[in-house]
Amino acid sequence: MNNQITIDRDFQQLIAPLSAHEFDLLKSQILAQGCLEPLYVWKTEDGGTAVRVLLDGHNRYKICTDNQRPYTTVNIKVDSREQAKLWILEHQAGRRNLTDDQRAVVWNEIREQRSTIAKIERAVKASAVSHGLEVKPDPKPVPKERTRAAVAKEAKLPENKLKQAQILKKHQPELYKKVLAGEITLRNTSKLKSKPSPTRYAEKDFYNRIGRRLHNLYKYDRLDERLDELVHIKKSDWCPAAKEGLTRLLQNFEDIGKETGNFIKTLKAILKENR
Repeated sequence: MNNQITIDRDFQQLIAPLSAHEFDLLKSQILAQGCLEPLYVWKTEDGGTAVRVLLDGHNRYKICTDNQRPYTTVNIKVDSREQAKLWILEHQAGRRNLTDDQRAVVWNEIREQRSTIAKIERAVKASAVSHGLEVKPDPKPVPKERTRAAVAKEAKLPENKLKQAQILKKHQPELYKKVLAGEITLRNTSKLKSKPSPTRYAEKDFYNRIGRRLHNLYKYDRLDERLDELVHIKKSDWCPAAKEGLTRLLQNFEDIGKETGNFIKTLKAILKENR
């Protein structure tokens, strides 16, 4: 008897859906020959309860459960949801039925996911060091953050395709999803992606989200508390390392100040232009 499998919608959305024709072919093959390829699952916990989350094989799972057909599973060992997402994407990249445009979207997601994981790893290590904890080398290599050009080479795709996918996701994510689904091509979106949807700028929450992130800039990871501690540093605690560290932080703030100043000037100019 097959154990219960959990469907995670966030994971499922990472996968390029089959066309109706492809789904029907898969169904006919499973009904005639059985489920030849296993389902890939991640054994984890949810609220203290062990669960088996489906990473790959959503169509096979649906066909088998709807038609009372048996299936086998393979357990995939990953340490986090972010690592699970990366596994799904890299596994998807090898599918033979994807078009180059769909592969460009998948590889753009891989590039972003690797970057996310690398940033999390750096934040965890920095937090450990700041609390005086020993950081042991991770036996599992952290996915390398790679430039778009390097990822394009790895994917054997033109860099321009990845650039198109990246821009499309930023400006029109709904079309980006349609490219992944194979409903449209990147070329078909070239005339549409130059401008974001004007309704986006009529949404109050669009600005509220940006404002909240700006408001919480110094509160992230108790940063405001640490800065307050530095402002009140005692003379007895002064040392060469403190001087070097404060000098670097000052440069960081000056760089942020320059970028903030540029945004202020640009936004004021937009307001003046559209009075």
